[in-house]
Amino acid sequence: MPVITLARVKELLAREEERYAAEHPRSKDLFEQAGKNFLSGVPMSWMRIWSGGFPLFVDKAEGVSITDVDGHHYLDLCLGDTGGLCGHANPAIVEAIHEQMQTKGTTTLLPTEDCIWVGQELERRFKLPYWQILMSASDANRFALKAAREYTGRRLTLAMNATYHGSVDETLCFMVGGTLMHYPGMLGPITKDPSETTRMIEFNDVTALEEALATQEIACLITEPAMTNVGIIKPEPGYLEAMRELTQKYGTLLLIDETHTMCAGPRGFTGGTELMPDIFVAGKFIAGGYPGAVLGFNEAVAAWLGKRIPWQNFFGFGGTLSGNAVAVAGIRTALEKVLNEENFARMIKLAEIMEAGIAALIQNYNLDWYVARIGCRVEFRFTANPPKSGGEALFTEADYNAVDLIEEGLTGPAEALVHLYCANRGVLLTPIHEMALVGPTTTEADVRRYVSILEEMVRELTA
Repeated sequence: MPVITLARVKELLAREEERYAAEHPRSKDLFEQAGKNFLSGVPMSWMRIWSGGFPLFVDKAEGVSITDVDGHHYLDLCLGDTGGLCGHANPAIVEAIHEQMQTKGTTTLLPTEDCIWVGQELERRFKLPYWQILMSASDANRFALKAAREYTGRRLTLAMNATYHGSVDETLCFMVGGTLMHYPGMLGPITKDPSETTRMIEFNDVTALEEALATQEIACLITEPAMTNVGIIKPEPGYLEAMRELTQKYGTLLLIDETHTMCAGPRGFTGGTELMPDIFVAGKFIAGGYPGAVLGFNEAVAAWLGKRIPWQNFFGFGGTLSGNAVAVAGIRTALEKVLNEENFARMIKLAEIMEAGIAALIQNYNLDWYVARIGCRVEFRFTANPPKSGGEALFTEADYNAVDLIEEGLTGPAEALVHLYCANRGVLLTPIHEMALVGPTTTEADVRRYVSILEEMVRELTA
């Protein structure tokens, strides 16, 4: 039986790092220049978490292709960690945004007719009647939790262990052995003790869910319908239904965040399963990569919000640019012309081919890995059995990845190797994760190329 050792992983990783540095001198030089004015050498901290010591600097991005400043071309399976789900520079979205900006203005503090279509379409897809447009899912989640606390008269938020909902203090924590703590290095949390704002449970644990809700201290349960932050963790049969039933039983609002799980299809998990949350959030992709997010409310919460006097003073809502005409135009076009049944059917079919290819690779080489898929999102991880919860996922990676972490503790050697091995052969994956998204213009040849690169890597690891 082939064996992968940590020593072999590190050996190949060192080789790939050397190749990466040698083939990207222009990106390295620009990164060093940027370090004179930007924290960590990048305009946003997440751009620093790519493996290889420095990020690629992009020259062009179109469809599912990226060209860096050194002239290398890539198949982009990262797609902006879902922000580019519609594809880069999608012509229909570019045209709509360009027309709005060139002839109709960017922001006027006034609505445009596009919002009528957007509101009706959001209700059709996700069944919630009332909506607001913000600039990010982080903004939407923050406001939703504030509204939930005031609406219910309760102070606590319930979240799933190892989840992620943007830069929202209440959810930037995790649980180890029953102890709740902030993520290491979290900047200025609103409370030193996260238990003052948050309760946390494991995904798929119905007993823990009811125990937390039964205290009647929980204003809002915020969750993804399937977890994505530590690999794909699907809900077990009946779990989403139990979640809906128990939140209603104990008077807690249910917030479903589909920022990453919209990959499931044109109606996401929420519309596809008729889940009917009280609050719905989605961002990143919703305006085709232009900053935008949607926030939906059920009839009761919307009616309560509408009675506030003065009704417009929803302080903490997001900002003056929320709901701007360009974002609304982008949302309309993304929903109407890209995130539709036809495109998702093709994308999901290709993702099924990718999943099957990786599953065959795992079986053929007898690897203790698993592969999972949600719609057009495919991810594999270094453990034999798919975890059922975030806590389980955090502590079950194979030894050759779970020790001797590199890159400021963010990436294990095996993960770093996967990313660099693929990047050096023209394929980009999402940093930290082995997550691959099939986009609107991805081809079957693209999918098979990615799988073949993984097989080449595994052959070297097991040689």
